[in-house]
Amino acid sequence: MKREGPEFQALIQKFFLQWLMTQRNVSPETVKSYRDTFRIFLKYLEALHKIKPSEVTVKHLEAEYILGFLTYLEQERGNTLKTINVRLSAINCFLKFLSFEIPEYSGLLSRSLMIPYRKEEKREMDFLTKDEYQALLGACEPDSELGRRDHLMLILLYNTGVRVSELLGLKHRDIITDARGLPSYIHVHGKGRKERDIPLWKSTSVFLRRFMDIHGVADSNTKLFVNRVEGALTRSGVRYRLNCLIEIASVEAPSMNRKTISPHTFRHTVALNLLQAGVDISTIAIWLGHESILTTHKYMAADMEMKRRTLEKIQEPGGNTFYFKPDNAMLAFLDSL
Repeated sequence: MKREGPEFQALIQKFFLQWLMTQRNVSPETVKSYRDTFRIFLKYLEALHKIKPSEVTVKHLEAEYILGFLTYLEQERGNTLKTINVRLSAINCFLKFLSFEIPEYSGLLSRSLMIPYRKEEKREMDFLTKDEYQALLGACEPDSELGRRDHLMLILLYNTGVRVSELLGLKHRDIITDARGLPSYIHVHGKGRKERDIPLWKSTSVFLRRFMDIHGVADSNTKLFVNRVEGALTRSGVRYRLNCLIEIASVEAPSMNRKTISPHTFRHTVALNLLQAGVDISTIAIWLGHESILTTHKYMAADMEMKRRTLEKIQEPGGNTFYFKPDNAMLAFLDSL
């Protein structure tokens, strides 16, 4: 039987190979996320609609199928609202590509693009206090190889605010040294293949130099963080080691038990520390590698909320109301728009 519409497989291949990887130059992590989305979508069509992957056409991207897919993710796979929205974002990207590639289907595609994202409950960001950070450092065993790696992992995350993928992507050639041979900054290969340089504190520089001297590697392409069998350290490996350190450190800093701490918590902490130190939001966006300043703005909102809660704990003289005056950081942000 002759299939209707353009060859779906050819469109998928062109979307990944030309649109995503060549034209948009997205990161390997984005490619994997989009790939997984379409794998699951094809399985959904086969399981619930008896449509084999070889039989899928553009018409199976109608809104009814996509809405059913989102329900399938929630009810059958137990995905969170955040994960469901990530899957929908991948499909929307494909729909926009198709709108350009096959405009004769614009009516079908535009209707599907109108599907709203699931409304997520905004969870309050968790940040590390200086005492909690020091407790984590104290949980590292200074005389062991594993302890030194844990220590370096913590101080680089706390100093730079890099993503865990950026941390694990660091190679010895990405450690840029000064005339004295001390590391002065790291060269980060960021999200979306964007690169940036981040300076290091003197204490971070000294420890990193010592770590590199102990674990001297001739090949500059060797990863900075490796596991016990000299293979590349993974995300799950970082999360496991951080959880181990949290368990030990929470005895000294029990406030950590009331927080959800992950490698990304360090990124939130660095952003807040920079903001409270008076660094303007545009510089913070560059530091963190944000594509849009709007992404960085959430830290300003979090900082303002923390200040508001602190103010509520203080007895106000002569009444129960107070007048809000925006601080310089907020005014700078508004001026930049």
